[in-house]
Amino acid sequence: MENGKSTVKKVLSAIGNVIIWLFVIFAAFITVLTFAAQSSADGIPSIGGNCILTVQSESVKPTFREGDIIIGKKLLPDQARALQVGDIITYQVDLDGDGRNELNSHRIVEVIREDDGGTSFVTKGDNTETNITNDKGSVRSADVICKYTGTRIAGMGKFLGFLQTPKGFLIVIVIPLVLFFIFELIKFIRKFLEIRNSEKNQITAEDEERIRKQAVEEYLRSQGVSPEAAPAEAPAEAPAEAPAE
Repeated sequence: MENGKSTVKKVLSAIGNVIIWLFVIFAAFITVLTFAAQSSADGIPSIGGNCILTVQSESVKPTFREGDIIIGKKLLPDQARALQVGDIITYQVDLDGDGRNELNSHRIVEVIREDDGGTSFVTKGDNTETNITNDKGSVRSADVICKYTGTRIAGMGKFLGFLQTPKGFLIVIVIPLVLFFIFELIKFIRKFLEIRNSEKNQITAEDEERIRKQAVEEYLRSQGVSPEAAPAEAPAEAPAEAPAE
């Protein structure tokens, strides 16, 4: 029974360690993602040439939906000019006329080759319920940031967005990491004390011999015999004499 409990305890401990380290890896990934977004000129986190975006509307439904995370390949100027009809692109555009550019992701429905060598695109959302006609105006290749790779993570966008806020980062990443390192520190200290105590409790053969001699000396003193005067070995008993007839 004891061996069974020990095995279960080891298995649970191993599972717990795996979960904890997976969280540490996840926390490291989110940290890199957050700093990548802050250091990027366009505010989009980019890792290994891939942009990680959160879908903000249903305009490209059913290809992807609001709240999804999508992965886009970041494009160089030559790559942006080589885009074709059917590609879904993320680009900067003033959507509400307030003079500030926002990000939008729509599909290219027409490529325009301009006389001066430039390239622009006519776009449209896949959702036929909300996008009956093409988008107004055209998108210059210089405003295109990335091309959708076909990879999406359904429903994770809101969570990722929350993680990228100071409050979300503190609650989900910083506090659990601090608790994790405190837990690991406590484990280390306990293990260190166990090893140190076990080393103190180890008695060598020399220690045993010394303790034995001290015990003998104390016994002799209690009997009123000086340890120096005591014989090294007890003499053998003399044989008993036979009774005279």
